[in-house]
Amino acid sequence: MAERFFTDDELRQMERRTVDRLTDAIEAGDATKAKKIAQRMYNEFLSMHDLYRNWITATLSEVGRRYGDQALDDVMLEGVRAWWKPILDSMPKDAASLPAKIKMFAAGLHGHLQPLEIIEDDEKITVKMCPCGSGGRLIQEGKYEGPDAFLTIEKPQPMTYGCSNYPVYCAHEYAMEKIDIEENGHPFVVVEPAAKLGKDHCSLIVYKNPKEIPLKFYTRIGLEKPA
Repeated sequence: MAERFFTDDELRQMERRTVDRLTDAIEAGDATKAKKIAQRMYNEFLSMHDLYRNWITATLSEVGRRYGDQALDDVMLEGVRAWWKPILDSMPKDAASLPAKIKMFAAGLHGHLQPLEIIEDDEKITVKMCPCGSGGRLIQEGKYEGPDAFLTIEKPQPMTYGCSNYPVYCAHEYAMEKIDIEENGHPFVVVEPAAKLGKDHCSLIVYKNPKEIPLKFYTRIGLEKPA
């Protein structure tokens, strides 16, 4: 009989969720072990986050290369609609609940596992991921370079906010805004792309009064601003 790799206790520990092991360490008062497990849980989630990030970017790249920009636009809209519309539907609709909606939005961004910078002024809330945990890190990691590069959308169009050579992953932001405008008349959040994608930080902007959203955020994606 071959020698066993693991004891029964080791197997039982591997079966357990990392969050349960973290809770046990906290309840036992073992701060050193809790910190170690917390970092392990972060690494586990970041690995899964990047796996799905790369998977969807590779898939969108193949759609664009094989079938062209219009098919990519169609697929982008339907793919984003599947997850963005339920989020929009779950948010409270009254103006008084806007602070709660912004907290929900920030909580969602924390799923990218990067620090946030949040600034408020009289007309808006501006959120930046520092760095962007998805599209920005793809650029920083060189995923749009070399023989296995992901797709950059060559022609300026609504999907690229009128920019040329736009990273395909980042085009989902256009889809979020367009779906929201079609569903609710205005976007909850608009994106101001960084001057240098992957180097500077994009701004995710929530206007306190939707009527004050500048016209450019509608026209750049081929839509009219409601009267």
